Amino acid sequence: MNWKLHITWLIITLLLGPGTRLPAQVSVDSSLAGLPVTHIIVHGNDRTRDRVVLRELKQRTGEPLNLALVEEDQKRVLNLQLFNRVIIIGEPYGEGVLLRVVVTEMWYIYPFPILYINEKDWSKLSYGAGVSHLNFRGNNETLSLAFWLGWDPGLRLDYMNPWFGGDLKLHTYVSLSLNKIRSKHFDGTVDERHSSVSWTIGRRFGYHTLLSLDLGARRVSFSPAVEGGTLSGNGTDAYPWAGLRLQLDHRDLFEYPHKGWLVALGAQKNGLPGKTVDYWRFAADLRAYLPLPRKMTLAFRNAAAVSKGTVPIYDMLYLGYSERIRGHFSERIEGENRYLASAALRFPLLPIRYLSLADYPYLRNLKFGISMGIFADAGLVWKQQSDPALRHMIAGYGVGLHFHLPYVNVIRLELAFDEERNHEYILDLFTAF
Repeated sequence: MNWKLHITWLIITLLLGPGTRLPAQVSVDSSLAGLPVTHIIVHGNDRTRDRVVLRELKQRTGEPLNLALVEEDQKRVLNLQLFNRVIIIGEPYGEGVLLRVVVTEMWYIYPFPILYINEKDWSKLSYGAGVSHLNFRGNNETLSLAFWLGWDPGLRLDYMNPWFGGDLKLHTYVSLSLNKIRSKHFDGTVDERHSSVSWTIGRRFGYHTLLSLDLGARRVSFSPAVEGGTLSGNGTDAYPWAGLRLQLDHRDLFEYPHKGWLVALGAQKNGLPGKTVDYWRFAADLRAYLPLPRKMTLAFRNAAAVSKGTVPIYDMLYLGYSERIRGHFSERIEGENRYLASAALRFPLLPIRYLSLADYPYLRNLKFGISMGIFADAGLVWKQQSDPALRHMIAGYGVGLHFHLPYVNVIRLELAFDEERNHEYILDLFTAF
């Protein structure tokens, strides 16, 4: 989830200290395996509709109880990111089994302050306010309005519905935004003014495959006007764009995968053929997570983005902003094409436990745990008119602690080294991949 919305609850959790340890995630006696599941009941969902939980379950009523599916379903419901905790309990019921899915709901509506670290640089803060409903109408829809000042001020309205249309399994996302962005190409001395609207419509196939069509329009201008800032001669680029994305996501737990894999492929056409803005961008992101003994995980990522056509300055690809190489965390490299590779070994130091700090619903079943990770990163950015050269690749490696916390999921504190063994400390949010 977005850390801007949940940082308040993180502070509360840290200040109030530990609570009471609670039972296991899945409690189903193995002797029940193979018996028919007669009923599945959801408990604790004061806001969330039953169907939002039930449609995520692979274990169905009328079918034999499959313990492996129940374990998977517990993580699938947790992946909705609506609940602090999910427990599935199995009980004998007549000649079959009754399954209880017990959830603890998160706080879902936020009037929130914004304090955002642009480009992961603490000197580049944005500040503002907004309101977000993360479970609109109890259907796992998101509705959000926010504005912010300071570095890269802006205004944004978003609506997302991950599943509608019943068995069609459609999803949609609409976004409107206005932004003033310090140009990365001109080292912050020039402002880019962006306005955009986008709409995504897609469909889920089964539980793991998502196909999406993205449509949008964009307008960009520079202040002050600079030569080469836009592709058009009048200092403003305005154009439509369209894209197609395919995602196959077999990760067990999105926030910190232990096993599974992810394949994400995309192609986006910017502008119209023969017009001033006319270029393509293709992207692929491949990830794999291999479980090892002692609850260790070996994780791999390979990702690439390549462009075809004349790419404007404001849509260049970078290392050093949203994508970084640990060991070269603050370096900035620009180009039309980018390649990334990472590997990591992760293992628990303090297994995740769940703490209740008060009787207030949104302070119950809060997670806390500590893991360690050993990692290696490498990356390359290059221009279209040049070939990618391994000698230009940058790399780093290191070790870090991962703190599993409520609402923000993961905070990482890492020590990284570059090729010359120069070191740096990194404080960041979420798992790296």
